[in-house]
Amino acid sequence: MADINIGKAPKNYAVLPFYAGGAFFLICIALALLWVVPELNGHYAAPHIVALVHMFTVGWASMIMMGATYQLLPVICEHDLFSSRLSLFSFCCVFVGALLLISSFWWFHPGWWMLSGGTLIWIASVAYLINVVGTGGRCDRHHIRKCLMVSAGSWFVFTTTLGWWTALQFVHPVSHVPIPTWLKIHAHVGMAGWFLQLISGVSTQLIPMFLLGKSKKSYLLNWAFVLQNIGLLSFVVLSWLIGIHAWIWISVALVVAGIVFHLAYLYDAYQHRVRKPLDLQMKHSLLSFLFLSLAILSIPVVYAFDHRWSIIYGMLLLMGWVSSLILGQTFKTLPFIVWNDRYKQWNGKFKVPLPRQLYSERRLQWQFRLYLASWLLLFAGIMLQNRILDYAGSLCWLGMSVCYGWNVIQILFHRVQIPEHAGTVYTRSALQRENAGH
Repeated sequence: MADINIGKAPKNYAVLPFYAGGAFFLICIALALLWVVPELNGHYAAPHIVALVHMFTVGWASMIMMGATYQLLPVICEHDLFSSRLSLFSFCCVFVGALLLISSFWWFHPGWWMLSGGTLIWIASVAYLINVVGTGGRCDRHHIRKCLMVSAGSWFVFTTTLGWWTALQFVHPVSHVPIPTWLKIHAHVGMAGWFLQLISGVSTQLIPMFLLGKSKKSYLLNWAFVLQNIGLLSFVVLSWLIGIHAWIWISVALVVAGIVFHLAYLYDAYQHRVRKPLDLQMKHSLLSFLFLSLAILSIPVVYAFDHRWSIIYGMLLLMGWVSSLILGQTFKTLPFIVWNDRYKQWNGKFKVPLPRQLYSERRLQWQFRLYLASWLLLFAGIMLQNRILDYAGSLCWLGMSVCYGWNVIQILFHRVQIPEHAGTVYTRSALQRENAGH
């Protein structure tokens, strides 16, 4: 991240709580996954499965992505974050809201707890959009990545609004549209609007930067932005007017075309990279786009066959595409954020650790191995309907999440260290006091 404008990085309290919250929910996912193994071959709308999905989407993925946006958007726009306090407020709302919503799904108590959780998450999404629009509005020049982030924020608010509306149908049914139709619109808007467009904006900034690669074909991103939005808008309108019908395939084709343009841009940057060897973080990231491609290819199968393929489709998107990208990019961004706060003022005065020395490389290796093992075992277990494989995959996922969480905690609580010959470890405040004393 050496070539980005770190002078515009936001305050730490605007970003770091999201990484801690995401790690917390990742471990919760692992524990819940062990519990729901007997239900993995059942219907995808079962209460425990729905709770697990919201742990992934709200507690884990949205949490990390909101923090990453607050960190990256000011850097892209070269302007300060609109409001660091508003970002902290959005964290508090989304964290408490996720706890309420997930617990109400888990014990399936549709009512005011569910609506309260949905309301808090909706407030968090609105606060997030205000922050993104406020920051992007200060940017003088047009930037397609900024447009993708603002668009993703808008779809995020629409997703949470649809989610709240669907929860209201459980308490006071006021719509003639069946609840399953609302759920499908809510899920696809979240995936193709919020996650896809934010990942399109963030990944095309971070991945070329870490690969030391560059693509001059920015028109590919323009097409990705246009096609993804037209496809999703047409999906929402057609679903509302005629339900999930064969015409929906036109919308799917447009969104998929947008994804192809997005991947073509990343591939061009990958082809023109300077850094040839790939580290584990980049392997995680590139693996995520393989999962995305497999998920797209599986859509006709999901449409034609049973609920088991719906579970596989969800795994490809949530445990594959979204999670693998976050698992890799966390250790590209978080160490640098903490390093920038703890060592920026000491850089050049004495030898300081590198950002990658703020966490354990060995735990990262085990995280990657356990992630692959977990995915393969769970996929085989669901396809063969073998619970032993499901439990083995869930245990691997638990081990992977512990490795991830341990490394995140180690980074967040890292203390400033002076050189070895000094023989003492100081906290940052101690160093500052000592420096002031001299």
